[in-house]
Amino acid sequence: MPKLRRLQTGLTMIEVMVSLMIFLVVLLAVYQLFDTSHATYLSGTRRQDVQQQARLAVDEIARKVRMAGYVSENYDGNTANDLADPLRIHIGTENFLAVFGNLDDTAAGTVPESGIFVFCRTVANTLIVKRSTDTAAGASYTCNNGDLLADNVTDLRFAYTDENGNQIAAPLDGQAVAAAPNIGLANRAQREAVRAILIRLTITETVPRQDAQVYTLTSTVRLRNLNNSL
Repeated sequence: MPKLRRLQTGLTMIEVMVSLMIFLVVLLAVYQLFDTSHATYLSGTRRQDVQQQARLAVDEIARKVRMAGYVSENYDGNTANDLADPLRIHIGTENFLAVFGNLDDTAAGTVPESGIFVFCRTVANTLIVKRSTDTAAGASYTCNNGDLLADNVTDLRFAYTDENGNQIAAPLDGQAVAAAPNIGLANRAQREAVRAILIRLTITETVPRQDAQVYTLTSTVRLRNLNNSL
């Protein structure tokens, strides 16, 4: 009987506790490795999302700005709807841009084919583009009620250069946001002198337990339709 009891002896409490501690340490190490890998994956995914969103937004702005001054009414064969002496840039400040033309491929015969396209960042850090039709209304030149291009936009800047690459100080011709600009022959020298516009967009997105993802993209857009408003 004494020999049988010795064979049935189990683990002591200390041995159980040591085994449990070793298991927990290994489990914690595995969890930390998984958590680090998961956080790295999320960071990379967020970075790609931020970069893609910035590229799409800047490409959309560049595509429209590049065509500023294209007034399709003047080329559709119907002289009754021609616009006399249209102006490419209505308002150009450091963070607000309003350009004019048929920049969204509006079909011929639609009234009006051309319009004002505003690019700006709202107080909610969203980048929007909106199309307006009344060139004489100050409300057409405000940053509201537009189509969303990007969110988490922490900075939007525009810079303007002439044919020699010299920067033109903004606001162009002193034209202010939320006011109907002077689009007549007077007081438009700076806006007419613009040959290229530099766009700089910064998007910032927070990532849990990591530094915020900040991505800045710049693009220089040369205006194509230089002879349509001179």
